[in-house]
Amino acid sequence: MELAFFADEVSKEDFEEAIRLGVEAGATGVELRGGIWGRRVQEIDDNEVNRVLRVLEKCQVPVLSVGSPFGKCSHENELEMSEHHEMFPRMIELAQTFGTPVIRGFGLWNPIRGDESAPRPDIEAYLDTVVGFLSPAVEAAEKAGVTLSLENEDATLVGTCSEAKKVANELGNSPGISFCWDVTNGIVCGEQAYPDGYAEIKGNITHLHVKPNREGELDPIDGSDLNYGELLKVMLKDGYEGAASIEHWDSPERMLKGVRALRRVIDAL
Repeated sequence: MELAFFADEVSKEDFEEAIRLGVEAGATGVELRGGIWGRRVQEIDDNEVNRVLRVLEKCQVPVLSVGSPFGKCSHENELEMSEHHEMFPRMIELAQTFGTPVIRGFGLWNPIRGDESAPRPDIEAYLDTVVGFLSPAVEAAEKAGVTLSLENEDATLVGTCSEAKKVANELGNSPGISFCWDVTNGIVCGEQAYPDGYAEIKGNITHLHVKPNREGELDPIDGSDLNYGELLKVMLKDGYEGAASIEHWDSPERMLKGVRALRRVIDAL
C-alpha cells in the first residue's frame, strides 16, 4: 500500500523541501493540494507543473491523488458552482499529466456547517442538487479514464459513507465516481466507521485519509476503538489498491510524526 501525505501541511512555500521531508519520514507519494511554492493545485500553470514533475522525479515519488477542492461550493451560489465546473477539466488534465486516476472532490457545502448542535441535513432533500452538480464532472472523468473520488466531509452535504453511496447510486455507479474515505469525518457525522460505513462503500474506495485522534496519535481511530492496522488489513483483503494519506495533523512536525506512525503500521501488515 502506498503512503501519501499533503505536502502543504509540511510546507506551504517550499514544495521540494516538503517532499524531501515526507519521503524521509516514509511516504511513497504525495497528494497534491497546495503548498506548490505558495500556490494551490487549481492555480498552477504548465511551467509549475513541469517544476513539480522535476521534484517528483528527483525524489522518486508519484502523485497519488489530485487533492482538488472541486465541490466545496454552495448549492445556492450558481457562480461558484459554475467556477468549479470550469475548474474540473484542468483537474483531469493534471491527473493525466501526473499519472494518477484519482481526483478528490466533494458534495457541496452543508448550509449549516459550523453548527455542531445542528442535525445532519437530510441527503434525500438535496440528492437531486448534489447529483445534478456532480454529474457533468463524473461523465467527464469517465470519458477521460479517471475518477472523481468523492470524499465524505462533515462540512458538506455528503458527510457519511451512506450519503456518499446514495449519491453514487443516483449517478449510476459510473466508473467516473468512487470514494475517498475519510474515516474520522464519518464518525463525526454519527456513523459507525466499521463495519457500517465501510460496508456502504466497500469495493469502490480509491483513496483513504488518515487523521490523528484527539491525543495526536494514530490509534485508536478517533471516536472508536478501531486501529488503522486492523482496518487496513480488512481493506487489503477485500482488494483495496489505493493509497493511505496523512491529513490534518496540525503542524509540520506532527504531519511527519503521522507519516512515520503510518509507515510502521503498513510495514507490519
